[in-house]
Amino acid sequence: MPPKNLGARAKEMEDYDKEQFLLMSQRHRLQRDSQLEVRNAKYNMSRIQESWLKIMRSAKTKQLKKQVEIISQNHERDVDRKDAILQMLDRDLDEAEEQHQVAVRSHLLNVDRLLEIQQSRLLALDDDFNRDVATLQEEFRIEREHIQEKHALEKRELALIVEQVEREEKNRELADITEHQSQFELIRNKNIEEDHQMRSNLEEMIEETRARCKDKLQQYQTSTESNTAEYKDYLKTDAKLSDQVERRLRQVERMQGSIHHWKQKISQNRSECEERNAQLRTEKDHIAKHFQELKAKMNHFRTEAQKRLSDLTVNARNCIKSLNDQLTLAERILKTAELCRKFETEREKVLPFYLSRDLLQEFEEGELDMGDEDLKEEIRKELTDVGIDEWTYLDNFFKRFNKVKLDHLAVEQEHKRLTKENVQLRSILKQFLDGVSVNEDVLSAPNPLLVVNGKVNLNHVPVKRSADKTTYVEAAHHAAKGVVGQNIGQR
Repeated sequence: MPPKNLGARAKEMEDYDKEQFLLMSQRHRLQRDSQLEVRNAKYNMSRIQESWLKIMRSAKTKQLKKQVEIISQNHERDVDRKDAILQMLDRDLDEAEEQHQVAVRSHLLNVDRLLEIQQSRLLALDDDFNRDVATLQEEFRIEREHIQEKHALEKRELALIVEQVEREEKNRELADITEHQSQFELIRNKNIEEDHQMRSNLEEMIEETRARCKDKLQQYQTSTESNTAEYKDYLKTDAKLSDQVERRLRQVERMQGSIHHWKQKISQNRSECEERNAQLRTEKDHIAKHFQELKAKMNHFRTEAQKRLSDLTVNARNCIKSLNDQLTLAERILKTAELCRKFETEREKVLPFYLSRDLLQEFEEGELDMGDEDLKEEIRKELTDVGIDEWTYLDNFFKRFNKVKLDHLAVEQEHKRLTKENVQLRSILKQFLDGVSVNEDVLSAPNPLLVVNGKVNLNHVPVKRSADKTTYVEAAHHAAKGVVGQNIGQR
C-alpha cells in the first residue's frame, strides 16, 4: 500500500476518534444536565407540596380550634355533671365511713371484753399451775428426804454386817492358824523324834496336808463369797420392792387428791364453758353472716372480673381480626401494585409522578385570590417555609392515586361520550334503513329520506366534544386533559 494512502487513513482515524471523544463528552454533559434538572424538579416539587400542605394545615388548624372550643364547652358541662355526681358519692362515702366507724368501735369493745375474759382465765390457770408445782415440789422434797434417810440406815446396817463378817473371818483365820501351828509343833516334835526314821513319810504327809489345807481354804472362801452375793441380792430386791410399794401408795394418794381436785375443776369449768359457748355461738353467727356477705361480694367481683375478661377476649379477637383484615388488604394492595406495574406505559415508567405547579410564584403574581389579608400572610409564610415533616410522607402515593383517579374519570367520560355517540349512530342507521325499506311501520312514520328544500329529515344530533382544559385535584395538583387523552389513545 502506498504511504500516501496510509497517511490519509491515519488522519481519518484520528478525526473519527476526535468525533467519538466529543460525542462521549457531550453525552456525559447532557446526562449531568438531565440529572441536575431531575434533582431540581424533585426539590421544587417537594417545596411546593410542603408549602401547600402547610396552607392546608393552617386552614385545618382553624377548623380544629373551633371544634376544640365546642368540645371544651361540652367537656365543661360533663365536668360539672361529674362534679355533682362526685359530691353525691362523697356524701354517701361519708355516711358509709361513719357506719364503718360505729361497727369498728363496737367490734373493738367486744374484742376488749373477750381479751379481759381470756386474761382472767389465763391468770386462774397460772395460779392453779403454780399451786400444782408447789405441791409437787413439796412432795418431791419429802420423798427425797425419806429416801435419803432410808439409804443412810441401810448403808449403816450393811457397814455393820460387813464389819461383823470381817471379824468372824479374822477369828476363824486366827483359830485355823493357831490350830495349824499347834499341829505343826506336834508334828515337828514327832518329826524331831523320828527325824531320821520317817523324814520321807513326813514330807509326803506335809505336802498332802498343805494341799488339803489349800483346798479347804479355797472351798471356804468360795462358800463365803456365794453367801455374801446372795445376801446382797436379797437386800437389793427388798429395797426395790419397798420402793415400789411406797411409790404405789403415794401414787394412789396423789390420784385420789387429783380426782377430787379435777371433779371440783370440772364443775367449775362447766359453768364457765357454758357461758363461753354461748358467746362463741353468738360470735360464730356473726362470723357466718360476715362470711356470707364477703362471699357475695367475692362472687360479684368474680362475675365482674369474668365479664371484663370476656370483653377483653372479644376485643382481642376483634383486634386480631381487624389486623388480619388490614394485613390482607395490604397484601392485596401490594399484589395489585405488582399487577399494575405490568400495565404501566413507557411515560409512566420514566416519569411516575407528575410535576406540580409553582404555588409561591402564582401567589406572588396574584393568580391565587385570597380575600383575607391575615390568611394571605399565613399562606405566604407557609409557602416560604422549606421544612419537611410527616405531612409529606404520602405525597407520592397521593400523586399516583390522583393520576389513576383522573385516568379513571377520563375513561368513564369517554365511555359515556362514546356510548351516547353509538346510540345516535344507531338511530341514524335505523332511520336510514327505514328510508330504503317499504312496510306499514315505515309508511306510517315520517320518511327520513324525504328532501324538503335541500334538507334531509333525519333526527341527527351532532356529537359535542368538550374542549381541552386543565383539571385541578384537591387544589394541590393538576394534570393536563391532553395527557389523559394520550394515555387513553396508547391503551
